[in-house]
Amino acid sequence: MFYKRSAAVAAAFVTAVVFPALTAAGASARVAIPWTDQTVFAIGPTGDYVAEWMGLSQGWTIIGGPASEIYAGSAGVFATNPTTGDVFEYNGTPGGWTEIGGPGAQFAEGGGHLYGLGPNDGYVAEWNGPGQGWSVIGGPAANIYAGPYGLVDTAPGSNGDIRRYNGTPNSWTDIGGPEGFATLNDIAVGSSAVYRINPATAAGVTVVDKWTGGTAWTPILTAGSTHHLGSLIAGNDGVYLDDVTTTGDEYLKYNGTPNSWSPIAEIDYYGDGLYPMVESGTSLYGATLDNSAGDGASTDVEIYSGSGSSWTVIGGPANPNMAAGD
Repeated sequence: MFYKRSAAVAAAFVTAVVFPALTAAGASARVAIPWTDQTVFAIGPTGDYVAEWMGLSQGWTIIGGPASEIYAGSAGVFATNPTTGDVFEYNGTPGGWTEIGGPGAQFAEGGGHLYGLGPNDGYVAEWNGPGQGWSVIGGPAANIYAGPYGLVDTAPGSNGDIRRYNGTPNSWTDIGGPEGFATLNDIAVGSSAVYRINPATAAGVTVVDKWTGGTAWTPILTAGSTHHLGSLIAGNDGVYLDDVTTTGDEYLKYNGTPNSWSPIAEIDYYGDGLYPMVESGTSLYGATLDNSAGDGASTDVEIYSGSGSSWTVIGGPANPNMAAGD
């Protein structure tokens, strides 16, 4: 099932060079990223810059040029070039970025590692660190997901079995379904578990459950036919998902006990409202979307208070694509 390193792989993930579009002041020596700040990174509303939130008293600092995707965590801060798809690492000084790899179908950061799904979904690779290149660790996959608990992927094809990486190249464990196609929003890797939204049954019942080891999954939410679940988020700060019903659309937070969830944000009939996006080790961040201003246009970036439905605006507008540290 899994393939060894090949010439094609080596060509896809290239060695580090400097790329001007993400290097306003040139690449600098790599410095430690202050992850104790537990901050959030965002792309400008038209994709023309990357910014870092420095806290309520300092606001935002532009740290790089155009980008299409951004990833962040204890492995560092990474962004993809919108023209070439190449992936870059932030060196810790505004304007300082280094190219660490070529284009991939997806990238994911978690547990202090950066992973990539190769072009055409042909293999899974892990970045070995500055100047160390990439290693192929698995074969073809449909999607990859990473978080504090590690890396999982889904098998190609219609069944979409979930496989967890064991930490050694080509060593993976099949940990279960779902029995059907899984989207990028149906699976999430948290601090000590893997979570999934199962496809609805014939009766319209949808189950969210978690895996912590072995062969069994534990149900944590059972929703009837009037509910449509999606946008699953998990990490050190908790587990969240979107629950769309015939009467409303709410984001829910898991309280740690099966079937105990609390609403934290609301979205209206037209899809406008606050969408939780990413979480750091201490905070959840979201974007307020205004579809009347264009599909998915963000008007604000907000941080969740951790209680009820209380959020604080910390900036905006921004591209809803954001990243936060694990």
